[in-house]
Amino acid sequence: MSEEREQEETKLKRITIKTETGSKWFDEPEKLLAWVQQQRQLYAFDRNIAQRYQMQQLFSIFDESWNNLQQQITNGLQRFKHEPFNYNARVEQFSQSFTNYLNSKGLYTEEATFNGFIQRQKNKSTEYGLAAIAVAFDINVSQIDRNMYQGLLEADAYFSGSEGRIDDETESLEQLKHRWDDEFTNNRDNWVTEYQIKIDEATRQNLTVDGLITDWQDQTDTQTADLETHKNQFKTKFDDELVKAKTDLENLTKTYDDKLALHAAVRYWGIQQKSNRNKAIGFGIVMLLMIIAVVTTLIYFVDNHLNTTIKDVALNKLITVAVITTFGIWLIKVAANIFMSHLHLTTDAQERRTMIHTYLALTRKGQGPKEEDRQLILQTLFRPSTTDMVKNDQGPTQLVDLINRLSPKQ
Repeated sequence: MSEEREQEETKLKRITIKTETGSKWFDEPEKLLAWVQQQRQLYAFDRNIAQRYQMQQLFSIFDESWNNLQQQITNGLQRFKHEPFNYNARVEQFSQSFTNYLNSKGLYTEEATFNGFIQRQKNKSTEYGLAAIAVAFDINVSQIDRNMYQGLLEADAYFSGSEGRIDDETESLEQLKHRWDDEFTNNRDNWVTEYQIKIDEATRQNLTVDGLITDWQDQTDTQTADLETHKNQFKTKFDDELVKAKTDLENLTKTYDDKLALHAAVRYWGIQQKSNRNKAIGFGIVMLLMIIAVVTTLIYFVDNHLNTTIKDVALNKLITVAVITTFGIWLIKVAANIFMSHLHLTTDAQERRTMIHTYLALTRKGQGPKEEDRQLILQTLFRPSTTDMVKNDQGPTQLVDLINRLSPKQ
């Protein structure tokens, strides 16, 4: 019975699962169960802190995945360990379930390239470890505080292709290579031990072993070449990201310098805009009051002193009406010119501020003008303000023309 039991056990399939970086093998369910329980410690964070950032749902998904896998081991693999047919079917089912959970991001293992980064962040603080997991699984985090914000920044930099991630992936690939080397070595030793018992097949087995060694060397060379290619790809991507980061930093520095240089100008034109707007409102009110005053004075004077025929009107009264009318119109004209000038200056100040902000925005995005065009832009921004305020006003000439016409000709 013991020999039959041993023959049945030799027919049991080895448990093979595909992790993030390669395949992993287990020769008995007990070792697989111990490994599963060990993996659950990778995300053993303070659940109260995780709940504060609303990440409890992700950990619940992890727990559910590992619980289902653990039940498949205890209720399936261990139960049917002495029934090879059922056992092998359970092994295939377990491998497929593990692959599905891994592809759907329902779990991660110590084989993941980012696991080392998560553990290092976790050693710094619980918030840093949670931030690393949130970025790795693309989970939104709420109620972000300072520690979580810093952790998210570091995690984003890591997953964007930092040197630390390249080192982690390189180390992971090296571990995978060593694991495969050990597996091939163990298999070769088992094969040699098994076939040495059969002397009549020694020659064929030696050729088989040589073939296996050759395949192992070819695979090792291929894996080494793939590793170098992978490293070169990551290095190229890292160099590109570094150049892009330097360019963005230069654009940001240039924008900051331009903002410092133009800060006084923006503040000055803001003050001018507000001042000229207030003055325009004030002179608009003054102009309306002048119009009302002039019209009221003329109505009052005409009603009280010119309410008669033109022949009976005295010359001094006509001259008084002409003076009032001329100076009233002149004063209204001056007030209107001042009002329009301040309105014009308000619009000009607003346009200059808008142009400065637009210039800074273009510089921030790296689309700013070339160096030879900056002088033209700055000259446009800092050109002298022009206004026609009372420069063409030479006083009330209508009264002088009226007096000249009324005076007798010599």
